[in-house]
Amino acid sequence: MKKSLLFTAVIVLLSLFAQAQMKVQSDGHISLGTLSGAWTVGTQVYPSGCVHFNTQSTDDWHWVTVASPNVVKGKCWIVTYPGDKYDHRFFVTGNGYIFKRGSWKAADASLLSSSETIRDAGAVLDSITGVWYTPIEEGAKRDEGRKAGVTAQEVEKVLPEAVTTDENGLMYVDYETLTVFLIEAVKEQRQEIELLRKTLEENGLLEPQK
Repeated sequence: MKKSLLFTAVIVLLSLFAQAQMKVQSDGHISLGTLSGAWTVGTQVYPSGCVHFNTQSTDDWHWVTVASPNVVKGKCWIVTYPGDKYDHRFFVTGNGYIFKRGSWKAADASLLSSSETIRDAGAVLDSITGVWYTPIEEGAKRDEGRKAGVTAQEVEKVLPEAVTTDENGLMYVDYETLTVFLIEAVKEQRQEIELLRKTLEENGLLEPQK
């Protein structure tokens, strides 16, 4: 009886393994989403880095080239310019830089559950210092020049909504949020300038605007 149960369990396990959606083939390549060893079905990933989707090789897919993690300047292409030119509009390099020609962020009023006007934006920006800095990982290479930015620790004190922290404890700043504060700070400054102008005009210290 025990032998019969054991035999049945082995058959079930083998059956489950045969139906696996990820399988390491005898030549070392991995099959994804396929039950056969043929590279004409599903996705096949080879140790050499070659990838096949069904019967189509991705070697000439310029928009889906993935760089090796240990290649610092290696690029991960996401999209390509129309006409299959090597004029990629968005890509990520192995050293953490993102290159793009623009971006859009959802801002439709229907997507906002609630909103309120930002006040005292200038006071918030007064507490944030713009600095020139050299990234630590760049060291003495100096091939990309110094950069301008702010420190997340300083921003967090006055605008925590614009700061996030990753699993390693490194802090990041959302510069888009700072841009919104810049818009409101400029408007506040324009109102103050207009009030000052009217006061000077009323006291005859400034010619009225025509």
